[in-house]
Amino acid sequence: MSALFTGAVLGALIGAVCRWFGLPSPTPPTPVGASLVVAMTLGYVVAGFVLVGHL
Repeated sequence: MSALFTGAVLGALIGAVCRWFGLPSPTPPTPVGASLVVAMTLGYVVAGFVLVGHL
């Protein structure tokens, strides 16, 4: 659970730094692309829980 929280904080920090300095965001520019990233992340997290046996 610590890794999930760390990843969320790091992602928010990267987004804030990109916004602050006017850098292009390293995310897909469309809702479909963003949904793909969310789906892949959730799949990774769920697979980790299943492989470790927490579910």
